[in-house]
Amino acid sequence: MLRGRPTLASVLLCCICLPVLTQGNKPKLCSLDSITRVNKLINDKDLLLDCMLYTPTTGDYKQNCPRSTLDCFADEVNVLFEESNNNKVARLRGMLKTLAGHIDQSESECLQCESHKEEKVEKFLSDLLEILKQNNSEHC
Repeated sequence: MLRGRPTLASVLLCCICLPVLTQGNKPKLCSLDSITRVNKLINDKDLLLDCMLYTPTTGDYKQNCPRSTLDCFADEVNVLFEESNNNKVARLRGMLKTLAGHIDQSESECLQCESHKEEKVEKFLSDLLEILKQNNSEHC
């Protein structure tokens, strides 16, 4: 059994080093860059297309379906890219897919993407922004 200074040093090392070492194992659910990208797309006047996109709601995200919600947004961002050929849109899709991949959820009670209401691009991006802000408020 350790006594005195060696004990104190061991306790301090465990308290400081252990949390730092275990942080690398946590999935990265925080994505501040995705919010920046969505804001840029909202302000991009060339992206105001006349297409409709399946748009999950914040309720879908909150009701134990964050992964399928983000996957749906990523798939619809891909449609937006095909319509616009805007590389900023393509990068956002990759970010959303990566973020969704870190979320563990059962898919059994979640809606299929095509079950969501179709909305204009502006509403789609606005709802995506709200969901990303909510995600970051929980995980950043």
